Amino acid sequence: MIRRLILLGALVLAGCASPAAKNAKLGVVGAPSGAGDVVIGALPDPSLPAGECGMILWTLEENQPAAIVRLTSGKGAEMSVNGAVVKFAITQTSGAAGFGIFEDQSLAADGLTATIKVRFGLGFDGGSYLERGLVTIESASGWRTVIPAAGVAGCRTK
Repeated sequence: MIRRLILLGALVLAGCASPAAKNAKLGVVGAPSGAGDVVIGALPDPSLPAGECGMILWTLEENQPAAIVRLTSGKGAEMSVNGAVVKFAITQTSGAAGFGIFEDQSLAADGLTATIKVRFGLGFDGGSYLERGLVTIESASGWRTVIPAAGVAGCRTK
């Protein structure tokens, strides 16, 4: 009886550890795919295009920073959702603005809505730090992912 309990406990622990280890290797942020239908991953290329202004937001995954949002002023945002880079259109903005971005932004893509809330922090030459960020993404089926984030806003030279 005790052997069965130990074996069962080992199987449960192994099952719980496997998705997290797999997701860490894939750069997945948020819940494993079986827990919902909105899984955010790290962007493959988070840099702003040359000559453009915008923002990049990071979150911590497994104690490593992972870039999850790139928003280019006037052109929309990109996020990796369920393993594919999705382009979001900006639908609404409010709050303080700088470098072509706003502190509060609403976004939309095929069946997904997102909100980004940040606060401008200390400035630096050509940009500003973004703090107290929160990225919320919701699917048409009602699944929602909320991710704390921080980042930078600025313009990249040509």
